[in-house]
Amino acid sequence: MKESYRPEWPSKTDYAIGICGAGGIVNDAHLPAYRKAGFRVDCIYDVDRSRAEETAARFEIPRVCDSLESLAEAVDIVDVAVPAWENGRVVEVLTEAGVGLLLQKPLAEDWQTALSTVERIRSAGLTAAVNQQMRWEPGVRSCRHLLSQGVLGALYDVAFQIYVDTPWHLWGWLSQKETIEVLYHSIHYLDAIRYLTGCEPHSIYCSGSRRPGYAAKGETRTCTHLTFPDDLRATVLCNHHVEWGRSGQQSEFRIDATDGMAVRQLGLLLNYPSGEPDALRYITRADGQWREATFEETWFPDAFVGPMTSLMRAMNGEILKPETDVEDNLHTLRLVFAAYESMQTGNAIDLRHPSWQI
Repeated sequence: MKESYRPEWPSKTDYAIGICGAGGIVNDAHLPAYRKAGFRVDCIYDVDRSRAEETAARFEIPRVCDSLESLAEAVDIVDVAVPAWENGRVVEVLTEAGVGLLLQKPLAEDWQTALSTVERIRSAGLTAAVNQQMRWEPGVRSCRHLLSQGVLGALYDVAFQIYVDTPWHLWGWLSQKETIEVLYHSIHYLDAIRYLTGCEPHSIYCSGSRRPGYAAKGETRTCTHLTFPDDLRATVLCNHHVEWGRSGQQSEFRIDATDGMAVRQLGLLLNYPSGEPDALRYITRADGQWREATFEETWFPDAFVGPMTSLMRAMNGEILKPETDVEDNLHTLRLVFAAYESMQTGNAIDLRHPSWQI
C-alpha cells in the first residue's frame, strides 16, 4: 500500500523541460513538484515577461524566453499551463517543433476544438499528455491498487461528495464563463472515476445551478450521475458555496465494493487554499477491521509528478503512450461535454450513441 500510489519512475528523466505559462498553478504546483522530483527545468515563457522573470528567479530557472518558438527550440518537453482557450494556438506552434507535450486540463472548452487539437497532435506524431494529475492523488492511486488486488471484491459504486467554500474570486475570469464547475473542477472527478472503474460509462445525467443570487454565468453546483454496465454506478455531487465554516464542509470520495470499501478525505479543498490533512480509511471483509493509510505526498503539488513521469516513460519507449495521453483524454472530455448537453436538455445522455463515439 505504501508504495502503490507512487508513479513508476522513468529510466531516463534528464529531459530539458520548458514551461509555457507563469500563473498560479505553475508556481504552486508544477514547479514545486518538479523541484522535489529533481527534474531539469531549463527555461520558461509567458506573454507577460515580468511574471516569467519572477517565476524564473523563484525557482532558479536559468532562461526566460522571448517567444513560444524560442522556448520550443531549447527543450525536449514543453509543459503548457495556459488558459484552455489558448491551448489550440499553443499546440499549433509546438507541433512544428516536434517536442513532447504536457498540456494543462481542460484540453479545450468545446468538443470540436478538442477533436481538432488531438488530430493535429496525432498527425504530427507527437507524444502528448494532458495534466489530469488527480489520477496520481495518493488516495485515488491507492484505491485503484486495492481494487486491482481484488481485496475489495467487485466495485459497484463510486461517489464524490464535495461541499466546500471555494474562493471563486481567485479566478475572476471564471465568473464570465458559461461552463464553470464541470469543465474546470469536476473534470478531475470524472477522469478519476474512469481510472478507478477501468471502464467507460453508458450514460450521464447532469444538473447544474448556482447559489441563488450568485453573480456567475455558469454552474457552481452540480449533480452528475453515470451508469455503467451491470450494477456499477458513479455520482459526483458538488456545492461550492458552503460558507458556514469548516463544520459544514465535506470533501471526500468513497468506493463501495462487494467485499469492502474505502473513504478518502481530500484535505486540499477544505478551507482552500490553506487546506487540511488528507485521510484514507478502508475495510475488507477478510480483515473485518477499519484501517487507516497515511502518505507523505498530497494531491498538490505531489500528484503533478505523475503525468510528467508517464510522459517521460512514453518518450523512453517504456510504455506505448502516456497514461493520460491526449486521445485517452478525449474520453474524459466526452463526459464533460455530454454533461453540459444533459444540463441543457434535462435528459440523460446515451454515450453509446454514434454522435458521442470517438
